[in-house]
Amino acid sequence: MTVLMMLALSISLPPLATPSEVDPMDPSAGDFLDLDLSEYYRIAGEAYRDGNYSLAIRYYLASLTRNIDNEIAIYNVACCYALMGDVELTSLYLQRAVIAGYHDIGFINADTDFDTIRDNPVFVGTMQHISAALGEAPEYTGNRYIFYAEAAFRCLLRFPEEYDPELEYPLVVGLHGYGDSPENFVRLWEYFDEPDFIYACPRGPYPFTDNNVTAYSWFKQYEEGYDIQELDLLSAEYVISLVDDLKERHLISDVFLFGFSQGCSLTWMTGLTYPKKFTGLIGFGGRLDTTFVGASSWGDAAGLNAFVANGTMDHSVSIEEGLAAVEILENLGIETVFSSWEGVHMVNRPVLLQAQKWMETLRR
Repeated sequence: MTVLMMLALSISLPPLATPSEVDPMDPSAGDFLDLDLSEYYRIAGEAYRDGNYSLAIRYYLASLTRNIDNEIAIYNVACCYALMGDVELTSLYLQRAVIAGYHDIGFINADTDFDTIRDNPVFVGTMQHISAALGEAPEYTGNRYIFYAEAAFRCLLRFPEEYDPELEYPLVVGLHGYGDSPENFVRLWEYFDEPDFIYACPRGPYPFTDNNVTAYSWFKQYEEGYDIQELDLLSAEYVISLVDDLKERHLISDVFLFGFSQGCSLTWMTGLTYPKKFTGLIGFGGRLDTTFVGASSWGDAAGLNAFVANGTMDHSVSIEEGLAAVEILENLGIETVFSSWEGVHMVNRPVLLQAQKWMETLRR
């Protein structure tokens, strides 16, 4: 049984009550208001990404019993049914999402989750009905423009036991995945074996709302007309700014960059663009997409080391994509180690401990 399944079985919602069953004089009658739905959204999101659509639907619907206006959760239920091939339920929940307030018809038309049923007459009819109900989106005039400015960002730090500010320590910068947060990613500190390094977890610079929860991305959403590579490189510079700042505040020896999923992609981008800043790069469950990581910006990677890790059952980033990253890194002269585990899109603790031992062999 996976960790996700064990979490799923351990969480339950209190039963719903009809008005006649509510005792207004009972102090505990409103205790359901204290329920934290973020864990439901997290489990549903992970199940959705891992292809466990039935479990995702279960948790999205459970959360909706306490928040019926969450149009994103309803929309995600429709996506799950589409990926399961159930066009009738897809259409039902897509219409319910629109009623709840989901009006981005352009995104629906482009969403690949509906590709397998898009030509089904039932789905075609549903989309015609939704299009007629929403009408044409208004046109906004004006030229789009992006400008650059400095800002202050938060970062979470963990220090070794008996940390001595007069001594040098390695630095490990952890880059969370898409939709995650440093508050969650910093918990991996507990996965390490008596870590004797400084662990820094910055926050992705682009916030967005996912299931009524604020989530973060390392990259700005693509918009036609913008130089996507130029914008992505800003995120690499963001990481370098953190590294430079921490080196001014603390005695740092080696610097390692450690990323998961989207954070892994940024790890490769940052490490290849600024190779002399790092002793080693660690990437879990991510891809090295040369479409976005432009080779023209890469520096001389001689002396750099990399640790690549992927799960054999990862539906988000296949193990073949991990091996493709290994080939690219090795062709650049980077000494690369590859490890895998039988599992899904996650940071596997035994393999993370392998990466920790690998870091120890490289430290000066």
